[in-house]
Amino acid sequence: MSPNGVVKSRIRQVGLTGMLLLTVLGARLYDLQVLQGKDYLKRANQNTIVVEPRPATRGRILDCHGEIMVSNAPQFELVVTPSELRERKEVIKELSKLLDETEAELDKKIFQAAPHAPLVLRRDLTQDTLVRATEIAEQRKGVGVRAGAIRRFKYGKMASHLFGYVGEINAVELRTRRNSGYALGDGIGKVGLEKQYDALLRGKKGADQVHIDVLGRTVSQFELRPSTPGPDLYLHLDAKLQQVAEKALGETLAELEKANGERSGGTVVVMDVNTGAVRALASLPQYDPRPFARGIKSKEYQALLDDPGFPLVNRMIHSAFSPGSTFKLITATAALQKNLCTTHSYFVCGGSFGPANCFVRSGHGGISWEDAMAHSCDVVFYKLGFEMGIDHLRKWCALYGLGTPTGIDLPAETGGLLPSPEWKQKEWDDRWYDGDTINMSIGQGFLLVSPLQMAVVTAAVANGGEVVRPTLAKKAIAKNGAVLLEPEPHREKLPAKPEFLASVRRGMRGAVIHGTAVATNLPQVAVAGKTGTVENSPSIHNKHGRNHVWFVSFAPYEKPEVTVVVFLEKSHGYGGGLAAPIARKCYEYLYPEGWDQEKKEEVKSPA
Repeated sequence: MSPNGVVKSRIRQVGLTGMLLLTVLGARLYDLQVLQGKDYLKRANQNTIVVEPRPATRGRILDCHGEIMVSNAPQFELVVTPSELRERKEVIKELSKLLDETEAELDKKIFQAAPHAPLVLRRDLTQDTLVRATEIAEQRKGVGVRAGAIRRFKYGKMASHLFGYVGEINAVELRTRRNSGYALGDGIGKVGLEKQYDALLRGKKGADQVHIDVLGRTVSQFELRPSTPGPDLYLHLDAKLQQVAEKALGETLAELEKANGERSGGTVVVMDVNTGAVRALASLPQYDPRPFARGIKSKEYQALLDDPGFPLVNRMIHSAFSPGSTFKLITATAALQKNLCTTHSYFVCGGSFGPANCFVRSGHGGISWEDAMAHSCDVVFYKLGFEMGIDHLRKWCALYGLGTPTGIDLPAETGGLLPSPEWKQKEWDDRWYDGDTINMSIGQGFLLVSPLQMAVVTAAVANGGEVVRPTLAKKAIAKNGAVLLEPEPHREKLPAKPEFLASVRRGMRGAVIHGTAVATNLPQVAVAGKTGTVENSPSIHNKHGRNHVWFVSFAPYEKPEVTVVVFLEKSHGYGGGLAAPIARKCYEYLYPEGWDQEKKEEVKSPA
């Protein structure tokens, strides 16, 4: 072949090769840009620009003097994203050892979680756990460690039933809150004030725009919308008074456990009789909220469920009991209003009224109306209850607020039980007897009340006839100083004659001076009170059938400011000997020696 032919052949080969390459390249470009172009464009956009929520700082909780009781602290948490996990069994095995949880428990958590959202397995990692978790995260796809915040409780267990705790939102909660800005992985108040005021405390999320390269690395990040911190929630609660109440109650319960060989429970409430502002609210036993804040282990939670003291139950508002003789405040009001007696009436107690016995079996003999209150004569109140009948007695129970929740700003409050003939027929398939009314007239039988309800009843007697609504929240203040919440006192007038309520108050003062409640007869402040003892039969949770005991009170007698109510569950004994001394310690804090009427503003919480 001539030289020109060779050149032409080679040019032809090169041309064919180039055309082939261009055809392949064109086909590939067509595939990428036309056939898969939309998919790649979508993936490119998703992979390079991401809008991430910026969490808001949760509002703090402070007492009436501005002392911080619940706040936030930085922490690290271990998370997994279920859809990204590889070698799942091996990962779960490693995490099980690290977190001291069974593989089955972890596997269940991960299986039930949303596949593409980070699942928090443990918050507030210790230094050792953090180091090991970081190592695992570097080796295992889908496992991560991230910074966050956790609730800090200054006084540990103190007032845990009141504050509650924050946990991760679940599917049921999210279903009704998605339109309010909640999302998977968010924290939400589960119980207590954290739940009641969650929408306020959580603040408002912001948003960041994040640019990510093809390797998943953050290239840049800037704020699209700043987050708004939750406001600080100030309470009427006095932290020091809460400590006094819990300490006095705890010491008594410890003595009862030693004497009775089983755990008892109890409550203390201190409330402003004129406004309903709650100054202290104690319920023991109580739980430690810190494990809930970091993510409680299954065995820790089971231990709380198995505890015979029922530490998860807030006895102040979630439980209801017979009120015993403290109920005589209502029977007395109802009897006076129906003109069954006067403030100067005189009675004779022979120790029984038909088959119903007085707690003083030999009888009180001749006794005045107000001394019948002071010495808690059952026979007098049996007689009055029988004469007035159940309808009139129920009417005054309802007027005092029994049978319905008090309306305190805490979730899941019980209304107790205000029985009626219709209720008994339905529930017991039996009619209402006179004996039921007689029994109820001294706070026994079917009637059930919460300790907080009895605080409201006592306050109404003390303040001259106004049924107040208990309130914990004083105000909520945003970071810019704006007041977002400031509840006004709520009162309903009791249609009772002032002179009748004054007579009941005199009877309560007599109980402290020379009756069943002399343990609260303090020299520096005049206390008025009423004791109560609830007789019980053996049951599943009270196998020995021990008494419950009560003490309801207010002070100062001349110009009432606060009510202190104490309840002890299956304590045995009497209210004057067990419950009244606890109230005394609260009054000693509120009105120390040297206190006088002119100095009262120094011991009251700020308005």
